[in-house]
Amino acid sequence: MSSSSLYSDLLSILIPASLRDFSLVSVSESPSCIVLRLEESVNNIPLSLKDNPNIVLDGFCNPLELQTFPLNDKPVYFKIYRRRWKLSGDNKHHSNRHDLHPLGVKATFEFAAFLKEEVGQTLYEYNACWRFIACSE
Repeated sequence: MSSSSLYSDLLSILIPASLRDFSLVSVSESPSCIVLRLEESVNNIPLSLKDNPNIVLDGFCNPLELQTFPLNDKPVYFKIYRRRWKLSGDNKHHSNRHDLHPLGVKATFEFAAFLKEEVGQTLYEYNACWRFIACSE
């Protein structure tokens, strides 16, 4: 098996299906947590602009940070960057809407469901119990 195939297999295990429109661009580890930076694909142009030839990238929306399953006894966060597009010469921004987490919970669907169903805790109770502190990159 090639190393790129192994890498692809590992990513498919670590990154939930709801985040497949995003690419892993960096991993950082601090003494308190692990952060995986994900950026939306350049090719994922919003439908409202899809057929327009004058589309230009316009940076990123504010990042969203979601907690997921821990690794190596550290909390893991996906830092998700959604792209912004605009029409050349226009200031109106366009971006895609993604359903990335349960309403009111800053965790992936899978991690939130696991905590609720298997552990019987909310994300906040879990973090308080394990004394996870906010990650400082």
